[in-house]
Amino acid sequence: MPNTTLARAAIAAVAALTVGACASPPEEAASPGGRSQPGSDLAAEAGSTEVEGPEPRLVVSDADSGRVNVLDLTTGETLRSFEFDNPAHVTTVKDRYAFAVDGTGGAVHVVDAGTWTIDHGDHTHSYTKDPVELGALEGDGPGRVIEGDDKAATFFDAEGAARVIDFAALRKDSIDVGTVVRADAPHHGVALPIADGFVVSHSAATGPLELHTADGAVPQRFHTACPNLNGAAASDTHVLGACEDGLFVATTADGTWTSEKVSYPSGIGAATRPTALRGHPELPLHVATAGPAATNDGLLVFDARTRAWAHVRTPDRALDVALAGDGRSVFAVLADGTFRVYDVQSGAETASSRVLAHPYDPSEVSATPPVMVVGGTRAYVSDPMSKTVAEIDFRDNARVARTLDVGVAASTLGVVGL
Repeated sequence: MPNTTLARAAIAAVAALTVGACASPPEEAASPGGRSQPGSDLAAEAGSTEVEGPEPRLVVSDADSGRVNVLDLTTGETLRSFEFDNPAHVTTVKDRYAFAVDGTGGAVHVVDAGTWTIDHGDHTHSYTKDPVELGALEGDGPGRVIEGDDKAATFFDAEGAARVIDFAALRKDSIDVGTVVRADAPHHGVALPIADGFVVSHSAATGPLELHTADGAVPQRFHTACPNLNGAAASDTHVLGACEDGLFVATTADGTWTSEKVSYPSGIGAATRPTALRGHPELPLHVATAGPAATNDGLLVFDARTRAWAHVRTPDRALDVALAGDGRSVFAVLADGTFRVYDVQSGAETASSRVLAHPYDPSEVSATPPVMVVGGTRAYVSDPMSKTVAEIDFRDNARVARTLDVGVAASTLGVVGL
């Protein structure tokens, strides 16, 4: 791999889970029906209970139906199954909500998975309630959900418009759309919430990305072109777009925007360029597979702070990748059926385990590929053929801690409640 060193991200101290004394802000006031444990200084939302510590849940979408299951990760039991019209792609938002995007129709179903944690710096408060659907966003064409700036923006391709929900509304069990962001025309696009605005794609393949405000103004068109945008991410300070000829990077500081194009590593071309970017809002690192399974050449790590790439070549095709919350490790599930751990700084493999009952054949176009998600100190990898999900303790030599029988061929996974 190239001799590129990625700076490690600073690691925040883990907040204590003991409920301590703190001032309760007005928006956390009790609602009738909420129940807190003795000694807590906060009252729970209506229908919820404060618990000793985080109780994470796994959200699983079925590749073959419109079913989305919410599992209790303490017991492995399914708490609730939601039946939608068509198979859906799940995007988790605010570590609590699941946006289930109908891949055939236009609806985006919003589910409160019913577990969340409020961080007060020196301690946290955790709550649970029954999972419930809050409603659906109706639109034309497949939706694409991007979280950022305390908002979730769902872009509908056939309309060329994004519907935006503010987290303040979600916390009140509302999916009322606060803002509609309109691109120049319908297209396979995206709206990235950042700094009280939105970076929006353009319908022309070589058209410029644009900065939109909530009132519909377009104060800036970025000069850096992004042909054939496919894959994007937003953080507090920057947005990324995976273009045909490199990575579009736009940053903001003190109200001033700048943009640039960062070339892909040597050897990365049209067949091995990234088409999805994953990371954590508080980290400058983003990871991606180097192309789809059919043409994959390992995995890529990008540091938005230094603009440096690392290209890690894996022993078999990387089907999905994820980043540890501390930014030290990147994980990959490979076509040979293994889960691999790589050191972000050196690119060296540090651990591996077998997680699939059988290798995955990328030539089987009808087969559902394995997917992965990270929650806390565990990674979860789906095995669609066996309808199971492996829970992996990646700090313990990639040990498979348990295998969850989820009863469906999982096409997407999400972890909430941490």
